[in-house]
Amino acid sequence: MNKLKAIFLSAILAGTMILGAGCTPGSKAAKNSNSFSDIRGMDISSYISVQDGFDALNKEEKTDTYGFKDFDGKIIRDQDFFNFLAKQGMNWVRIKVWNDPYDEDGNGYGGGNSDLKKAIKMGKWATKAGMRVLIDFHYSDDWADPARQTAPKAWADYKGDPDKTAKALSKFTTESIEKLLDEGVDVGMVQVGNETNNGIAGVEASGDWTSNVGKVYAAGCDAVHEVAKKHNRKILAVVHFTDPQNKTQMQIAGNLDKCKVDYDVFATSWYPYWHGTAESITEDLSQIAQKYNKKVMIAETSYANTLTDYDGFDNTVSDGNNDVGDGTVYPFTLDGQAKSFHSAVQAALDVKDSNGKTAGLGAFYWEGAWNGLMDVSSLSSGDKLDAIAKERRIWNSCGCGWTSSYSHDYDPTQTNGTAGGCVIENQSFFGPDGKALGSLIAFSKDYDGTKTVDQDLTVSEVKINDEPLELDPSTELTADVLGTAQIYYKNSSRATVDVDWNTSDVEAYEKARTSGKDYGKTFTINGTAGDDKTPVSREVTLLNPNLIKNGDFETGDFTDWTAADGSEGYDIETDSNNVYKGHNTLHFYSESDFDFELSQTVKITEDGDYEASMITSGEFTASDSYAFISVNDKSKNDVLNGWQAWNKQSTGTIHLKAGDTVKVSFGVKAAAKSWGAIDEVRFEKK
Repeated sequence: MNKLKAIFLSAILAGTMILGAGCTPGSKAAKNSNSFSDIRGMDISSYISVQDGFDALNKEEKTDTYGFKDFDGKIIRDQDFFNFLAKQGMNWVRIKVWNDPYDEDGNGYGGGNSDLKKAIKMGKWATKAGMRVLIDFHYSDDWADPARQTAPKAWADYKGDPDKTAKALSKFTTESIEKLLDEGVDVGMVQVGNETNNGIAGVEASGDWTSNVGKVYAAGCDAVHEVAKKHNRKILAVVHFTDPQNKTQMQIAGNLDKCKVDYDVFATSWYPYWHGTAESITEDLSQIAQKYNKKVMIAETSYANTLTDYDGFDNTVSDGNNDVGDGTVYPFTLDGQAKSFHSAVQAALDVKDSNGKTAGLGAFYWEGAWNGLMDVSSLSSGDKLDAIAKERRIWNSCGCGWTSSYSHDYDPTQTNGTAGGCVIENQSFFGPDGKALGSLIAFSKDYDGTKTVDQDLTVSEVKINDEPLELDPSTELTADVLGTAQIYYKNSSRATVDVDWNTSDVEAYEKARTSGKDYGKTFTINGTAGDDKTPVSREVTLLNPNLIKNGDFETGDFTDWTAADGSEGYDIETDSNNVYKGHNTLHFYSESDFDFELSQTVKITEDGDYEASMITSGEFTASDSYAFISVNDKSKNDVLNGWQAWNKQSTGTIHLKAGDTVKVSFGVKAAAKSWGAIDEVRFEKK
């Protein structure tokens, strides 16, 4: 980028230059004056297919009650629907484009059947409503994400060749944007791929990307800029990645730099359930903005306003499923949904460049109008089955479910022969009856996160994690250790609240802990939660002191442990589903047969019975594989019970005398591709 180009782009992004002032929105030459800053956008890709589903229901049931509705319950569709969104403060829409999401007979793959024709229709409605448009090219005929970047059918013969793919992608990108602009769509940004961490359009990412995917990104971004130049417009080229919790996005930005990819915006997905806190996203994006002088944004985010499954097809977020995470700091209510989206916008806007100027553009909510067609949640079992069968027919024919029965031949990872429904209707800004929800206030330019979205929050139940706690004497009993409470409301919304734990109960435990008395005793800690002071309690057992150091691996390494010669196949894993307690665990795996043994030497100071133990999970690939825990010559071998099937494995009691020195060991002897985790290794007096 030469100096003049950099100055021009900086001016546009700062909102100091207005292109096409006086042009009529919707006309062929329209260039919307909305700036690239303070984006409060929404992915609306499935709107047409969902509307088709509502129309099919109305026809089948001979009614006119199904559809999207405004706050007063009036049905709104097409241009009126987009005008309504713009009136709430939404200033951008994001629309995905699949190359050819149909089989040879014209049957759609589902997920919105998101072809260019639909993108043009929705783009024109958005433009006429005064909103700008981000086009999200997946460069696939179906979903593209880190797990799958399947080449379009038309490019399948390239077999992942980056040069052939780059040429085809450039042509498709150019021709598609040209058609959108010719129809008067105000295209302001274009995504070159969707969540392309591991590849794009069938090209796999490897090395520093210079010989593979880098060529494809470069071709796509150059095509965007060439079309923009031809039409005397400013259209920003966006690259989009995900899984920021893995802390790999700086490396990704470095690879793009090595490949000399001329992009304008680095975008990430941020789903609070999986991807960490809003603050962590600001930190990560700031590093990229400052080192590589790029604009940044959040391309996808969402948040549940209830944990109810309305359409009878499992949601990505439900009670006990993806409903916790470092970023889930708001209740699963309308108010929580609004505040979460506001926090996403703010997280991006808080990003500063190396000169202290705002580098963040804003955020897009993902598919906030993708609704289940019917509310089957309160139906009797028989009526529910009939209703779901009706939905499945319509999901399949209209493409308004996650997938259709026709997609499997193209993408075998999709459900084989079964039409899938909406997986996020509890994250929509429209209720199960299609009526607009109060959480749409989040798109208002005046919304600052302090206003409360009203809804009926009558308490149904209060729950806490009531599993008995077992704590080492080194651990102080605090409110964080005891945990929070979950307030369940009658409308299936949910909030996490602090518990007012009984001070005298906590003090009694702490007195026993610090005095060295009552080891092995179980204490009841009482408390109250919620506005109505619902009583709750938790059992806490004061364990004997663990004579092993770093048995929980919370140091993040193997400090205090000695490895036997030839030990291999193990490492530390942090903050994953493999962790039994705390943040770290020992993880083991190898492509070939392996074994390891870690040990510590302990000197006994008191006569008595002692026991060594550990917690395991995982799976062995051969019957002669085992995990072991031992004290001197007494060893206990055991098998593993599966993924997250945690099992306590112990030596049983061993009588020892003061002055004895013992070797406490644990490890694994396993066949190739065996895997698992070991946590909470203990050696204690019983």
